[in-house]
Amino acid sequence: VYIVTAGQVPSWLDVDHPDIRVIDHAEILDPECLPTFNSHAIEARLHHIDGLAEHYLYLNDDFMFGRQVTAGTFFTANGLAKLFPDELAPIPSGPPTLDDRPVDSASKNVEALMRRHLGMHVGSKMRHVPYPQRRSVLDEMEERFPEEFQRTAASRFRHPTDINIPSCFAHYYAFATGRAVLGDIEAEYINVGSRWSGLQMRRLLERRDRDAFCVNETELEPAQVETVDR
Repeated sequence: VYIVTAGQVPSWLDVDHPDIRVIDHAEILDPECLPTFNSHAIEARLHHIDGLAEHYLYLNDDFMFGRQVTAGTFFTANGLAKLFPDELAPIPSGPPTLDDRPVDSASKNVEALMRRHLGMHVGSKMRHVPYPQRRSVLDEMEERFPEEFQRTAASRFRHPTDINIPSCFAHYYAFATGRAVLGDIEAEYINVGSRWSGLQMRRLLERRDRDAFCVNETELEPAQVETVDR
């Protein structure tokens, strides 16, 4: 397990555990790219972690497993990665703008790259679940698109020219080049600002019927802040 942080180590973490390693941003990003406050930049360099396996899972900090899972949840028996597009989260049309949410502008850029270089139209963002990755696919992508990778890695704050590499681009690229297949996963997305979030979390605890879930905080009304923080 590799935990990527900006030099922070939680006080409760057993850093001497043989299966856990904390990775500082400085281990994977060039000095001129630091400090960075852009998750897209950090994501652009995750495949440079020393010792990372060919097949691995990438999780954001708000992803969790809901029950026991196996490698087969995320990869086929012959090593193909599975991708989980979200049909309820379409990639907006048009060029990226400063008014876009960062995930939307980054996904627009991925759609343009896929259409221009691989002749494939992609219409959906990915579900908020652990992302199956192939290290060799990321290496190949960086060799093929060096400018896009470097520009994103050097972007200290999110920018409309970013691409969301392991959370979107890598899945579609692997699919288009025969190294990924469509998959299915039992998952739950919880917006803590939603009136239904409490019910969703109680159901998760009672049923334990989801492979993974995401507890996410999006834009909040001022009146919601105290409740959501609690």
